[in-house]
Amino acid sequence: MPFVPLSKTRLFEGVVEQIQEEIRKGVLKPGDKLPSERELAEMLNVSRNSLREALRTLEIMNYVEIKPGEGVYIKKIRMDDLLAPVTSAISMDKGMIMDLLDVRDVIEAEMAQRAAIFATPEDIARIGKSLEAAKAAIESGESGLEEDSDFHMAIAQATHNTAFVMLMNIIKDSLTLSREATLQIKGQPLRTLKDHEKVFEAIQKKDPKMARELMQEHILNAKENIVRLSNNSQKVDRIAEPDEIE
Repeated sequence: MPFVPLSKTRLFEGVVEQIQEEIRKGVLKPGDKLPSERELAEMLNVSRNSLREALRTLEIMNYVEIKPGEGVYIKKIRMDDLLAPVTSAISMDKGMIMDLLDVRDVIEAEMAQRAAIFATPEDIARIGKSLEAAKAAIESGESGLEEDSDFHMAIAQATHNTAFVMLMNIIKDSLTLSREATLQIKGQPLRTLKDHEKVFEAIQKKDPKMARELMQEHILNAKENIVRLSNNSQKVDRIAEPDEIE
């Protein structure tokens, strides 16, 4: 079997990798200004076109900010920037959404259980505040989408485990579209609030087993809503097909 010749690494990719490495090592810090385009091209021994392509790529990846007339600055890398491509892809994939709900069933049930064990009075107050905000939003006619996310994030924070908070960031952003859709179901925002209040009560009572079970029940309700919406959508699509109309 013949091998296919490998192409050389494009110069701009080498520039991207070098700048990323300097950021990872802490040599380049948020707010630092890179040398001028001419100076940087000479230092890296690349053309200015290759350098510009590299800088545009780094800007898209949220590593740098290009300020016209001022220069190129290193940005502070946020978790949202790193997760955006992943969460966007998941939000557009119905099958992936259902898979992610299965993951929530495991992760969020564990988080609720741990929150019931480790939550401090400050954590309890934060969770309670998110529920109060949700109730006010629903009473004013809103869906309570943002408050829904705040509730789940507050529980993640109550575990005092950084990894759970990071996972919650992935989950909440990826399910924004599905949550937005399900909360449009008549009466659903109030039902969701009731689910949350039950979980909160179990956490307040320091009852890990009940907190886990109630969170699992809440996620099951979310799955059923997604299935119901999907089935309704399919029915509408079939009715709309002109070749099936007699």
